[in-house]
Amino acid sequence: MKQPEPSEWKERDSYRKQILATEEEIGFDGIPVSGASGKSPEERDERSESSEFGGNLLQVVEIPPGEHVEPHFHRETEEVFYIQQAGGTLVVDGTEVTPEEGEVIICEPGDVHEVINDADRVFRILVFKVNLTDDDTVWES
Repeated sequence: MKQPEPSEWKERDSYRKQILATEEEIGFDGIPVSGASGKSPEERDERSESSEFGGNLLQVVEIPPGEHVEPHFHRETEEVFYIQQAGGTLVVDGTEVTPEEGEVIICEPGDVHEVINDADRVFRILVFKVNLTDDDTVWES
């Protein structure tokens, strides 16, 4: 059994996130992917968000009321969103979705997505990243 210690919260412009488990803690027998870091385990930060093998990552993301996470996509990473606390809207490739608590949305590599919290409470999403690589996010704005 493993029980990883969550990271400190990382504040961003329009959201904050906390890493709950890294690929080292989750375990992954991956294959090398393009765009991967190529760094040895000793060179990577202990709570790095990626590895040379396209790793996995579990994190919680909170978007405060009135905030907007700008449109972006990932070259290699697939993201599985589990809605922990509803209240926001996801826009994926131009399609708006207002998910309820307990629903799952999957963004594949290349899917342009953004998050808008138009509610009066925090929009909380559990995010499982699959095939995560360094410098994988491309912001549209």
